Formats: sequence, structure tokens, C-alpha cells
Amino acid sequence: MMNPQFPVNRVEMEFSQWKAREERFNTLFSITAAENKSLLAEKLRQFDRIRTKYKSSKNVEEQHTLQILKMEIHRMSKQLYPSLISRILRKIITSTQNQLSLRSEAKKDERNFNSLNEEVQHIGFPDLSEKLKNLIDKEQENFSIPLSYYINEKEKITHTLSFSKNAERHFELDGFKSSMQNNSAPEDSSREYYFKNGQERNFKLNEVYNLLSGRSVEHNQSWFQLDFNDRDASGNYHLKEFRNEYAYDLEKTLKSIPLKEISNTYEMEKLKHALRQGDRVSAVLIKNGRENQIYIEANPQFRSLNIYDRHFRKIQTASSKNQAAPFPKQSVQKGIKSKIQQ
Repeated sequence: MMNPQFPVNRVEMEFSQWKAREERFNTLFSITAAENKSLLAEKLRQFDRIRTKYKSSKNVEEQHTLQILKMEIHRMSKQLYPSLISRILRKIITSTQNQLSLRSEAKKDERNFNSLNEEVQHIGFPDLSEKLKNLIDKEQENFSIPLSYYINEKEKITHTLSFSKNAERHFELDGFKSSMQNNSAPEDSSREYYFKNGQERNFKLNEVYNLLSGRSVEHNQSWFQLDFNDRDASGNYHLKEFRNEYAYDLEKTLKSIPLKEISNTYEMEKLKHALRQGDRVSAVLIKNGRENQIYIEANPQFRSLNIYDRHFRKIQTASSKNQAAPFPKQSVQKGIKSKIQQ
């Protein structure tokens, strides 16, 4: 993490980027700026742009670097334009061009920031706009934002969002690593997964929590579940996928057990939506004319539902192909409404 006592010197960073570019030219064409006027003119333009961009900086280190840059600009300008009049005219023209260019860059940066801010909020992250803006302004090639919070008194989740510059020099969200710690289950303390951005299955945070909890989530007509017994070469858990052809029929499976919700179209749709997000859902089982509270979750691997009693103890697995086994006796729950349990 960057020490706040030594803030990033953006002038030095941009100068280093030019140096790397100059070295590539030297390797490719065996030329240097000192020997080639076109390359020297481009170097002068870039240094002018850097100086214009950061001339109002209050960073002491940046101001010192700008003073050195100013002397280097003066030296190159005299070398390229021996005539004083030529140098004055060039300075006026360059100053105008740089101002227009910087205004254009500022608008692009603002659009880039707004796009990133909307993206992280769409995934479900809280307002990170201030942190995001501050880190973008530091002009680093990449950065990360850590975030952690408690889901409940036992479960803590930690996310680390990773950003980097693309070929157009704009920042993108590369992805985020999420890990979950369960104080009541120390053996599961290492559950984590890196969710890469830009794939079709861009999971939202509630779905990420459900995946780390071991449940299944539906995305683009496929079901996904983390396999905590299988890791790849990078140490990431394997993400199992069950596609449409796997023939998991959620509605048919729900109708295989006598749920109160299936008699109401709205409640049924709400139930399916919650299960597809990976939620463990409260429902009402009708048994011998009595209403019993249960909790259910989707189990696409076995084309079934996992069923729990009101104390969250697993009862059985109910499949659309096999009739559910008898439920243990449970207390009567009158008029219980379906609700999401995370």
C-alpha cells in the first residue's frame, strides 16, 4: 500500500513512460532522440504536455520534477528551433494545442470514471466513488480497492477489486477476489474465488455470497457452483457449470413437493427467481393439511432441491424424478410468507 507521506510523483511516472517508449524506438530503429529530429520533436511535445498537465500541482516532488523538465524543454527547444521567433511562435501554438488536448483528456477521464463507478455499483458494491476517483487521479498503471464487512454475526466477507489501464490508457475493472470467513466453521475459512470481469457470467455480490456459501446460481441458462474439493493451478476453486442440456427443470422439481407457493403464480415466480440467484428460501410445506416452514435451495447437480427444517437442519433432497421421502414431524406454522434467507 502506498505510504501517504510519499505520494505518487505523476510527473516522474509519465516521464518514465516516455523513456520506455524512447528505448523501444532505439531498439527497433537504432535511433535516439538526440540523433533524430522527428523523435526529438515528439519528445518535446510530450514533455510540454506533461508540464502543462501538472503545472498546478501542489505536490512538492512533482514541482521539483517540473523544474527539471522545464530546463530540459528549453534545451530541446533551442536545439530544434535555433531562431528565437520560431521558439516563441511554437510556444504559443503548443500551449493552445495542449490546453485543447487536456480538456479532451479530462472529458474522457470523467467518462471513464463514471463508467467504472456505475459498473461496480451494478455488481452490488457500495458507493466507492471517492476512493475510485482518488486512485484514478494518481495515474498509476493499476490499483486495487479492498473492502470487507460482516454478512451476519458469524460470516465476514472480503472483496479486493483490481483495476488496470487498457491499451487506450483508460482504467478497466479486471475482476475481484472474494473470500468468506465463517467463525462457526473454521475449516471453511479459506473459501475464496477470483471473479474475472468481462465474461458472460458476471455475478453480482448476492450471488457471489451464495456461491461462496456452497449454493448454486443460474446465469445465462447455465447453473454454476464452486467445487470446494477441486482447485486449479492458481489455487482457485473450480467453478462447475451445468448447462441447459443437463436438463435441470427447476419448476418441475418445485412441483414435485406440496408447497403452498406453487398454487400462486406470483409466489411461484418469486420463489424461482430467488432460487436462481442461489438464495436459500423460506417456503411453506403442506403436510396432512398442516403448514410447515421449510427452507429450500437449488441443487442442479442432482436435479433436485436441498430441503431444511425450520432449524436449518437438512432433511433430504427432493427430485422431480423421485417422490420425496416422508418429512419428519414439524410444528404447525400458520400463514407463513415466503421470504429470502441469506
